Amino acid sequence: MRLIGKISVLTALGLVVLFAAACVGLYMVYDREVAKNMELQKQLVELSKEQKQSAVMQSINAQMEEIALQERRISDEQREAAEQQTLVAQQMRHKAEEERQNALEAEQRALEASKVAKGQRIIAEHQRTEAEYAKRVADTLSYVTLSRQLANVAITQHQSGNYELADLLAYASYIYAMRYQGGINSQAIYQALVLTSLSKHQWNWHRGTVTDIAFYNDAKCHFISCSSYGELKEHQEMKGQIKTVSLFNDNRYDFRDLFVNRQTGTIYAVSRTGHLVIRHDGKILVREVGGIGHLIGIAPIAGQITVFGENGMAQIGTDNFMVVRHKSLPYKVVTLCSNSSSTDIFDNKGGKHTIYSFDRIVDKRTSLQGQVTAYILSKQGSIMAYGMKDGSIYYTDASGKTQKLVGHRSQVSHLKIIGNQLYSSSYDGTLNLWMLDKAKIEPMPMLTTNSWIVCFTFDAKQYNIWCGDQKGTITEAFISVPQMVAKLKSKLKRNLTVDEWEYYVGNNVPYEKLIVKEGGR
Repeated sequence: MRLIGKISVLTALGLVVLFAAACVGLYMVYDREVAKNMELQKQLVELSKEQKQSAVMQSINAQMEEIALQERRISDEQREAAEQQTLVAQQMRHKAEEERQNALEAEQRALEASKVAKGQRIIAEHQRTEAEYAKRVADTLSYVTLSRQLANVAITQHQSGNYELADLLAYASYIYAMRYQGGINSQAIYQALVLTSLSKHQWNWHRGTVTDIAFYNDAKCHFISCSSYGELKEHQEMKGQIKTVSLFNDNRYDFRDLFVNRQTGTIYAVSRTGHLVIRHDGKILVREVGGIGHLIGIAPIAGQITVFGENGMAQIGTDNFMVVRHKSLPYKVVTLCSNSSSTDIFDNKGGKHTIYSFDRIVDKRTSLQGQVTAYILSKQGSIMAYGMKDGSIYYTDASGKTQKLVGHRSQVSHLKIIGNQLYSSSYDGTLNLWMLDKAKIEPMPMLTTNSWIVCFTFDAKQYNIWCGDQKGTITEAFISVPQMVAKLKSKLKRNLTVDEWEYYVGNNVPYEKLIVKEGGR
């Protein structure tokens, strides 16, 4: 019974527990429902708010949509207007492009027309320039020809004794040659100036052949001359006259060459007899130089005085003027020429020997046919000339080209080069000038004598040329054209008359006064 009672109590307790649990569970369910309900109410409130807001937003959206529609309409209208404007702009741009293209085409046509006009103008100017040039050339040639014709007439008139007319025509010839650059060194013009300026003077100062002339360097006209009669003379211009003093005179000697030491004033004269006559400090010294054959020349070599004979050479001391040493040569010396740095000698077998010092001799052979009797090398060493026994001259220019010059009938005795001018003398009695810068080199006779011209040289300023000949005569002549012209002009007393002008110059050349005296008359 107790057991049943205990079971009943336990069962009741279990039921109570279950009921309590059920109540708790129901309460929890109720509580959740209440919370849910409150949540739903809250959500309902929120939804109500959202609904109201949504209505407001819908109203706003409707208004915004209306505004947007209006703006779209306005935009469409503006777009249509812009499209219309764009179309108008495109039409205007197209029209402007057409107008620009037309303008470019017009400009191109204008440029082409300008080019054509410019080309025609250039052609016209070129034709005018050519015509003017042709006229100038024709006028120049005409006046150059006239100048040479006047020179030839002046020579003829001078030879006929009509000196005044010859002077006027020679001066007119010079004026036209200078004015039209016809070349005053043409043969006719130069000879006319030589004749009419009376530039030639002669003195018979020696009995024997004048074999050499050597200038001092202190004055225009102060020089020494020697002859084959043992004459040694000094000449100096004083008050327009040349005063001559005999320094040595002994016909036992036969002088062939001179050397003047311009620093000390010492004079050396080489005699073919084997003697060297020296004038030093006013005293005459005679030294015998033997063992080298007949003496033919003297030259300063490497600061030493060297005497040359036909068979050798000897060195002379500068203190006592005695022979220091001598050297035999295996050939016969015929010609010698002293240059700034060396001396060239030529033998009788076509050999050329350049002497740089007493102990240094360079032997060569020339390719020339015949005997060399004169030789010259320019100061620059670029051009040279060989004078031959038959009168011909072989000239070698700076490029090494050699040509034969023909202008002398007899042996060439002496040669000189000044710039582009070659001077040559000969036993035919003429002294020629050769213009080396001309395409065709021809002889221009500067002076003529009636005897062999053995030697010549120039004064210190190279205004005059001095020649010595076989008859003992020394001839002076101008080589300076300005000097000749100044002398000629000083002689003129009047102008050509109109009749003389028309006869000699021509009526197609306007008359002019070639000289104007003081006061313009």
